[in-house]
Amino acid sequence: MSSHPSYSSDTTMQSSAPPAAAAAAAAGLGSYRLVLKTVQAVAFKVLVEALKELLTDVTIEFDASGMKILAMDTSHVVLVHLKLEASKFEVFHCDGKIAVGLNMLNLHKLIKTINNNNTLSLYIDKDDVNHLGIKIENTDKNSKTSYKLNLLDLDHSDIYVDPTAFTEVVTLPSADFQKICRDMHALADLMEIRSIHNQLIFSCKGDFCSQETVISDANGAGAGAGAGAGAGASAGPPPPLATSTTASDAAAAAASEIVQGVFSIKHLVLFTKCTNLCSTLELYLKNDYPLIIRYDVSSLGSIRLALAPHGG
Repeated sequence: MSSHPSYSSDTTMQSSAPPAAAAAAAAGLGSYRLVLKTVQAVAFKVLVEALKELLTDVTIEFDASGMKILAMDTSHVVLVHLKLEASKFEVFHCDGKIAVGLNMLNLHKLIKTINNNNTLSLYIDKDDVNHLGIKIENTDKNSKTSYKLNLLDLDHSDIYVDPTAFTEVVTLPSADFQKICRDMHALADLMEIRSIHNQLIFSCKGDFCSQETVISDANGAGAGAGAGAGAGASAGPPPPLATSTTASDAAAAAASEIVQGVFSIKHLVLFTKCTNLCSTLELYLKNDYPLIIRYDVSSLGSIRLALAPHGG
Protein backbone atom coordinates (compact mmCIF):
# COMPACT_ATOMS: atom_id res chain seq x y z
CA MET A 1 0.00 0.00 0.00
CA SER A 2 1.30 3.44 -0.87
CA SER A 3 2.37 5.63 2.02
CA HIS A 4 0.90 8.68 0.26
CA PRO A 5 -2.75 9.74 0.70
CA SER A 6 -4.94 9.02 -2.33
CA TYR A 7 -7.50 11.41 -3.79
CA SER A 8 -10.65 10.87 -5.80
CA SER A 9 -11.36 12.61 -9.10
CA ASP A 10 -13.36 15.34 -7.38
CA THR A 11 -10.27 16.11 -5.20
CA THR A 12 -11.95 14.97 -1.93
CA MET A 13 -9.55 13.00 0.21
CA GLN A 14 -10.34 9.30 0.75
CA SER A 15 -9.85 7.60 4.10
CA SER A 16 -6.25 6.62 4.72
CA ALA A 17 -7.32 3.96 7.23
CA PRO A 18 -6.17 0.39 6.56
CA PRO A 19 -8.70 -1.80 4.69
CA ALA A 20 -9.55 -3.76 7.85
CA ALA A 21 -10.28 -0.57 9.76
CA ALA A 22 -12.36 0.81 6.90
CA ALA A 23 -14.32 -2.44 6.72
CA ALA A 24 -14.89 -2.36 10.47
CA ALA A 25 -16.16 1.20 10.27
CA ALA A 26 -18.49 0.26 7.43
CA ALA A 27 -19.83 -2.63 9.51
CA GLY A 28 -20.47 -0.37 12.48
CA LEU A 29 -17.60 -1.85 14.50
CA GLY A 30 -15.35 1.19 14.49
CA SER A 31 -16.11 2.05 18.13
CA TYR A 32 -14.83 -1.33 19.34
CA ARG A 33 -11.33 -2.58 19.98
CA LEU A 34 -12.66 -6.13 19.93
CA VAL A 35 -15.88 -7.78 18.81
CA LEU A 36 -16.58 -11.46 18.32
CA LYS A 37 -19.87 -13.27 17.90
CA THR A 38 -20.62 -16.97 17.63
CA VAL A 39 -23.60 -19.28 17.44
CA GLN A 40 -21.37 -21.95 19.04
CA ALA A 41 -22.18 -20.47 22.43
CA VAL A 42 -22.60 -23.82 24.19
CA ALA A 43 -19.18 -24.99 23.00
CA PHE A 44 -17.66 -21.77 24.31
CA LYS A 45 -19.37 -22.35 27.67
CA VAL A 46 -18.04 -25.92 27.88
CA LEU A 47 -14.58 -24.63 27.02
CA VAL A 48 -14.67 -22.08 29.85
CA GLU A 49 -16.02 -24.73 32.25
CA ALA A 50 -12.94 -26.82 31.51
CA LEU A 51 -10.47 -23.94 31.61
CA LYS A 52 -11.65 -22.71 35.01
CA GLU A 53 -10.55 -26.04 36.50
CA LEU A 54 -7.03 -25.61 35.14
CA LEU A 55 -6.33 -21.86 35.11
CA THR A 56 -7.33 -19.11 37.52
CA ASP A 57 -6.27 -15.76 36.09
CA VAL A 58 -5.29 -15.98 32.44
CA THR A 59 -4.23 -13.72 29.59
CA ILE A 60 -6.14 -14.25 26.35
CA GLU A 61 -4.44 -12.88 23.24
CA PHE A 62 -6.53 -11.57 20.36
CA ASP A 63 -5.36 -10.53 16.91
CA ALA A 64 -6.66 -10.65 13.36
CA SER A 65 -6.13 -14.43 13.20
CA GLY A 66 -8.28 -15.25 16.24
CA MET A 67 -7.88 -15.81 19.96
CA LYS A 68 -5.17 -17.74 21.77
CA ILE A 69 -4.29 -18.92 25.26
CA LEU A 70 -0.85 -20.32 26.03
CA ALA A 71 -0.49 -20.70 29.78
CA MET A 72 0.63 -23.01 32.56
CA ASP A 73 -1.25 -23.87 35.72
CA THR A 74 0.05 -22.67 39.08
CA SER A 75 1.79 -25.99 39.75
CA HIS A 76 3.57 -25.87 36.36
CA VAL A 77 2.37 -29.40 35.63
CA VAL A 78 -0.19 -28.50 32.94
CA LEU A 79 0.26 -26.44 29.79
CA VAL A 80 -2.82 -25.17 27.96
CA HIS A 81 -2.68 -24.17 24.31
CA LEU A 82 -5.97 -22.90 22.86
CA LYS A 83 -6.42 -21.46 19.39
CA LEU A 84 -9.80 -20.36 18.00
CA GLU A 85 -9.82 -19.17 14.40
CA ALA A 86 -11.23 -15.75 13.52
CA SER A 87 -12.74 -17.14 10.30
CA LYS A 88 -14.91 -19.57 12.29
CA PHE A 89 -16.82 -16.83 14.12
CA GLU A 90 -19.90 -15.16 12.66
CA VAL A 91 -18.30 -11.80 13.51
CA PHE A 92 -14.66 -11.22 14.44
CA HIS A 93 -13.05 -7.79 14.59
CA CYS A 94 -9.83 -7.02 16.45
CA ASP A 95 -8.12 -3.65 16.34
CA GLY A 96 -4.48 -4.72 16.48
CA LYS A 97 -3.08 -7.18 19.00
CA ILE A 98 -4.87 -7.19 22.36
CA ALA A 99 -4.00 -8.99 25.61
CA VAL A 100 -7.03 -9.46 27.85
CA GLY A 101 -6.64 -10.53 31.49
CA LEU A 102 -9.56 -12.51 32.90
CA ASN A 103 -10.51 -14.56 35.92
CA MET A 104 -11.91 -17.76 34.43
CA LEU A 105 -14.20 -18.54 37.36
CA ASN A 106 -15.84 -15.12 37.11
CA LEU A 107 -16.24 -15.49 33.35
CA HIS A 108 -17.89 -18.87 33.85
CA LYS A 109 -20.35 -17.42 36.38
CA LEU A 110 -21.64 -15.04 33.70
CA ILE A 111 -22.01 -17.52 30.83
CA LYS A 112 -22.99 -20.73 32.65
CA THR A 113 -26.69 -20.28 31.78
CA ILE A 114 -26.02 -20.37 28.02
CA ASN A 115 -28.11 -22.93 26.12
CA ASN A 116 -28.52 -24.14 22.54
CA ASN A 117 -30.79 -21.24 21.60
CA ASN A 118 -28.23 -18.57 22.48
CA THR A 119 -25.64 -16.61 20.56
CA LEU A 120 -22.67 -15.15 22.41
CA SER A 121 -20.87 -11.87 21.77
CA LEU A 122 -17.73 -10.58 23.49
CA TYR A 123 -16.56 -7.01 22.99
CA ILE A 124 -14.35 -4.22 24.30
CA ASP A 125 -15.36 -0.61 23.66
CA LYS A 126 -12.59 1.79 22.71
CA ASP A 127 -13.83 4.17 25.40
CA ASP A 128 -14.05 1.43 28.07
CA VAL A 129 -10.96 -0.73 27.75
CA ASN A 130 -11.08 -1.93 31.36
CA HIS A 131 -14.15 -4.12 30.88
CA LEU A 132 -15.10 -7.05 28.68
CA GLY A 133 -18.64 -6.78 27.41
CA ILE A 134 -20.59 -10.04 27.26
CA LYS A 135 -23.91 -10.27 25.44
CA ILE A 136 -26.09 -13.39 25.40
CA GLU A 137 -28.95 -13.30 22.91
CA ASN A 138 -31.96 -15.55 22.39
CA THR A 139 -33.72 -14.76 19.12
CA ASP A 140 -36.60 -17.14 19.88
CA LYS A 141 -37.48 -15.16 22.99
CA ASN A 142 -36.26 -11.85 21.58
CA SER A 143 -34.12 -11.35 24.68
CA LYS A 144 -30.64 -9.96 25.34
CA THR A 145 -28.61 -10.14 28.54
CA SER A 146 -25.48 -8.03 28.87
CA TYR A 147 -22.63 -7.98 31.39
CA LYS A 148 -19.47 -5.95 31.90
CA LEU A 149 -16.66 -8.04 33.39
CA ASN A 150 -13.71 -6.32 35.03
CA LEU A 151 -10.44 -6.98 33.22
CA LEU A 152 -7.26 -7.80 35.12
CA ASP A 153 -3.81 -6.28 34.71
CA LEU A 154 -1.75 -9.48 34.65
CA ASP A 155 1.96 -10.03 34.28
CA HIS A 156 2.35 -11.88 31.01
CA SER A 157 5.45 -13.78 29.95
CA ASP A 158 5.72 -15.49 26.59
CA ILE A 159 5.92 -19.29 26.57
CA TYR A 160 7.53 -21.13 23.70
CA VAL A 161 7.51 -24.89 23.19
CA ASP A 162 9.63 -26.40 20.45
CA PRO A 163 7.60 -28.46 17.95
CA THR A 164 8.42 -32.13 18.40
CA ALA A 165 7.87 -35.46 16.67
CA PHE A 166 5.68 -37.92 18.57
CA THR A 167 6.11 -41.67 18.39
CA GLU A 168 2.36 -42.33 18.50
CA VAL A 169 -0.76 -40.29 17.79
CA VAL A 170 -3.84 -42.21 18.85
CA THR A 171 -7.45 -41.26 18.15
CA LEU A 172 -10.22 -42.54 20.40
CA PRO A 173 -13.75 -41.55 21.46
CA SER A 174 -13.76 -38.71 23.97
CA ALA A 175 -16.46 -40.38 26.09
CA ASP A 176 -14.48 -43.64 26.31
CA PHE A 177 -11.40 -41.82 27.57
CA GLN A 178 -13.51 -39.93 30.10
CA LYS A 179 -14.98 -43.18 31.45
CA ILE A 180 -11.55 -44.79 31.81
CA CYS A 181 -10.22 -41.78 33.71
CA ARG A 182 -13.25 -41.55 35.99
CA ASP A 183 -13.23 -45.27 36.76
CA MET A 184 -9.53 -45.27 37.62
CA HIS A 185 -9.81 -42.06 39.64
CA ALA A 186 -11.91 -43.99 42.16
CA LEU A 187 -9.12 -46.55 42.55
CA ALA A 188 -5.76 -44.81 42.33
CA ASP A 189 -3.86 -41.56 41.94
CA LEU A 190 -1.66 -42.48 38.97
CA MET A 191 -2.34 -44.02 35.57
CA GLU A 192 0.13 -45.67 33.25
CA ILE A 193 -0.57 -45.22 29.54
CA ARG A 194 1.30 -47.67 27.31
CA SER A 195 1.25 -48.27 23.57
CA ILE A 196 2.67 -51.50 22.14
CA HIS A 197 1.81 -53.91 19.32
CA ASN A 198 -1.25 -51.96 18.14
CA GLN A 199 -2.65 -51.89 21.65
CA LEU A 200 -3.28 -48.93 23.91
CA ILE A 201 -3.15 -49.98 27.56
CA PHE A 202 -4.42 -47.93 30.50
CA SER A 203 -3.56 -49.30 33.94
CA CYS A 204 -3.55 -48.23 37.58
CA LYS A 205 -2.84 -49.78 40.97
CA GLY A 206 -4.56 -48.63 44.15
CA ASP A 207 -4.64 -49.69 47.79
CA PHE A 208 -7.20 -52.48 47.33
CA CYS A 209 -7.15 -53.37 43.63
CA SER A 210 -5.65 -52.73 40.22
CA GLN A 211 -7.27 -52.11 36.84
CA GLU A 212 -6.16 -52.55 33.25
CA THR A 213 -8.12 -51.48 30.18
CA VAL A 214 -6.79 -52.55 26.77
CA ILE A 215 -7.94 -51.00 23.50
CA SER A 216 -6.81 -53.02 20.51
CA ASP A 217 -6.29 -51.76 16.98
CA ALA A 218 -6.72 -48.18 18.15
CA ASN A 219 -6.61 -45.62 15.36
CA GLY A 220 -3.14 -44.19 15.24
CA ALA A 221 -1.35 -47.26 16.60
CA GLY A 222 1.37 -48.30 14.20
CA ALA A 223 0.31 -45.62 11.73
CA GLY A 224 0.11 -43.05 14.49
CA ALA A 225 3.34 -41.30 13.63
CA GLY A 226 2.05 -40.66 10.15
CA ALA A 227 -1.11 -39.16 11.59
CA GLY A 228 0.88 -36.69 13.60
CA ALA A 229 1.63 -34.36 10.72
CA GLY A 230 -2.04 -33.89 9.94
CA ALA A 231 -2.92 -33.29 13.55
CA GLY A 232 -0.53 -30.40 13.87
CA ALA A 233 -0.51 -29.14 10.30
CA SER A 234 -1.76 -25.69 9.51
CA ALA A 235 -1.17 -22.90 7.05
CA GLY A 236 1.85 -20.88 8.11
CA PRO A 237 4.17 -21.57 11.08
CA PRO A 238 3.23 -24.51 13.33
CA PRO A 239 1.60 -23.72 16.67
CA PRO A 240 3.64 -24.28 19.85
CA LEU A 241 2.24 -27.75 20.44
CA ALA A 242 2.26 -28.82 16.80
CA THR A 243 3.67 -32.18 15.81
CA SER A 244 6.09 -33.14 13.12
CA THR A 245 7.13 -36.52 11.76
CA THR A 246 10.20 -38.04 10.20
CA ALA A 247 10.91 -41.31 8.44
CA SER A 248 12.67 -42.58 11.56
CA ASP A 249 9.54 -41.93 13.63
CA ALA A 250 7.41 -43.96 11.24
CA ALA A 251 9.97 -46.76 11.29
CA ALA A 252 10.01 -46.77 15.07
CA ALA A 253 6.23 -46.98 15.20
CA ALA A 254 6.19 -49.78 12.64
CA ALA A 255 8.58 -51.72 14.84
CA SER A 256 6.08 -51.40 17.70
CA GLU A 257 8.31 -49.41 19.99
CA ILE A 258 6.97 -49.42 23.53
CA VAL A 259 5.77 -45.96 24.47
CA GLN A 260 4.72 -45.41 28.06
CA GLY A 261 4.28 -42.80 30.73
CA VAL A 262 2.74 -42.41 34.19
CA PHE A 263 0.41 -39.47 34.77
CA SER A 264 -1.79 -37.92 37.46
CA ILE A 265 -5.35 -39.20 37.13
CA LYS A 266 -6.69 -36.13 38.90
CA HIS A 267 -5.39 -33.90 36.12
CA LEU A 268 -6.61 -36.27 33.40
CA VAL A 269 -10.11 -36.13 34.89
CA LEU A 270 -9.95 -32.34 34.70
CA PHE A 271 -8.91 -32.61 31.05
CA THR A 272 -12.02 -34.68 30.35
CA LYS A 273 -14.16 -31.64 31.17
CA CYS A 274 -13.60 -31.02 27.43
CA THR A 275 -15.42 -34.24 26.49
CA ASN A 276 -18.57 -32.54 25.22
CA LEU A 277 -16.60 -30.35 22.81
CA CYS A 278 -16.10 -33.14 20.27
CA SER A 279 -16.72 -36.84 19.73
CA THR A 280 -13.07 -37.90 19.42
CA LEU A 281 -9.74 -36.79 20.84
CA GLU A 282 -6.10 -37.37 19.99
CA LEU A 283 -3.43 -38.60 22.39
CA TYR A 284 0.15 -37.64 21.51
CA LEU A 285 2.60 -40.09 23.06
CA LYS A 286 6.37 -40.01 23.42
CA ASN A 287 8.67 -41.54 26.00
CA ASP A 288 9.94 -39.16 28.70
CA TYR A 289 7.74 -36.36 27.40
CA PRO A 290 4.46 -34.77 28.49
CA LEU A 291 1.24 -36.38 27.36
CA ILE A 292 -0.66 -34.09 25.00
CA ILE A 293 -4.41 -34.42 24.47
CA ARG A 294 -6.07 -32.53 21.65
CA TYR A 295 -9.78 -31.70 21.51
CA ASP A 296 -11.62 -29.80 18.78
CA VAL A 297 -13.62 -26.87 20.15
CA SER A 298 -16.68 -27.63 18.04
CA SER A 299 -15.92 -25.90 14.71
CA LEU A 300 -14.11 -22.92 16.25
CA GLY A 301 -10.61 -24.34 16.67
CA SER A 302 -8.80 -26.68 19.04
CA ILE A 303 -7.31 -26.99 22.50
CA ARG A 304 -4.20 -28.96 23.39
CA LEU A 305 -3.59 -29.93 27.00
CA ALA A 306 -0.12 -31.09 28.03
CA LEU A 307 0.50 -32.99 31.27
CA ALA A 308 3.99 -33.61 32.62
CA PRO A 309 4.73 -37.25 33.49
CA HIS A 310 4.74 -38.17 37.17
CA GLY A 311 8.19 -37.60 38.59
CA GLY A 312 9.26 -35.90 35.35
